[in-house]
Amino acid sequence: MKGLLSAVLAAALLSSSVAPAWAANPALSDDFDAMMDWMSQELAQGLGFNAGSTFDPPMEVHGGRLLPDISLGAGSVPLDKSKFPVIQAQALRDMNAANIFPSKVLIPNLAIHLRAGLPHRFDVSVRAADMTTPSNYEINPGTVGKGQSNSIGFGLRRHFFGGEDPQLTLGANYNHVLGGFTFRTDFNVNDLMGFTAESQVKGDLDWNVNSYGLNAIISQRIGNFTPFIGSGYNYATGSVHARLSVASDTPLIAPIEGSSSRKPEPDSARFILGTQWDSKWVNLFANGEIKVLGDHSGEAWIMHMGVVMPFRIGWSRKTAKKTRSKPAAVRRDEVSEPEAYDPLPPRKPDPVKPGKKGKSKSKPVQPAESDSDFYYIQ
Repeated sequence: MKGLLSAVLAAALLSSSVAPAWAANPALSDDFDAMMDWMSQELAQGLGFNAGSTFDPPMEVHGGRLLPDISLGAGSVPLDKSKFPVIQAQALRDMNAANIFPSKVLIPNLAIHLRAGLPHRFDVSVRAADMTTPSNYEINPGTVGKGQSNSIGFGLRRHFFGGEDPQLTLGANYNHVLGGFTFRTDFNVNDLMGFTAESQVKGDLDWNVNSYGLNAIISQRIGNFTPFIGSGYNYATGSVHARLSVASDTPLIAPIEGSSSRKPEPDSARFILGTQWDSKWVNLFANGEIKVLGDHSGEAWIMHMGVVMPFRIGWSRKTAKKTRSKPAAVRRDEVSEPEAYDPLPPRKPDPVKPGKKGKSKSKPVQPAESDSDFYYIQ
């Protein structure tokens, strides 16, 4: 995001060299509107694809357990220069405004998952991610920016097959991404018709994107590794807004501003490839996703690396075994008659006589009903 905002700021600063023409050339405002429209359109497609990423490793969570993991990733948002608007103002044409902007933007992402096992080989997950700029973040010397992007998502999966055969995992997910970036700077316009003017540059980007997705993943354990491959479809809604304004403290220089709002394309698809490494103490995973349907197919991509926490939270099979090992209650009709009091030292007790004829014996303890609903994959 830093490169993109730097480019937008550079466009505004370079335009200050033609400040005398602002009042006489309203095409500059039209050009800024067109550039913001292009930028919001390109950002909307990239953020829509990024919002659809779930990067869930295929590890199956046993019923009744919680499994947390954390990952760090980055996504590439391409900016298609071939769609850059035709510039009207001669000053912007002379500087070739399209070359001021980068061809792509990298967006970092830190995310935490919490997955819970459900009966019948289902699992459900909650995902939270954050991207926040440091305090007093400088884009360029004298230009301070502030940005934050947060997302929250939910997922539901079902596992099929496994063991010696490849495992198939089908999932549905929802992600909501909300964020923005603002930057401010001041600069001087000197010797303009015999005076000096102070100008302010203000830029704002904000986005609100929702993604609904379906994924299908095939995985197979090979030693300590579990490679996986799959695909996903996403439906996106929401919008991205972009605004840029340059205002002077004198009425002799007319302000220039531009703004636009665009929506992400509704349909997109992705190809998923990755692997997971399992050991006794730690599990690591890495995966990549590339867009294969929609705008910027083959150009937009996401990569993630993460660690699955080496502990499980919740109900375990050992607990069930201990519960089942407790002796069953003795039926009232199976209690033997008490023996008479014997003051002599303890002696070997006589075997308990069987109950009366026709009386049923105690039933063997049945396993817990919920145990049959959980699957344990070795």
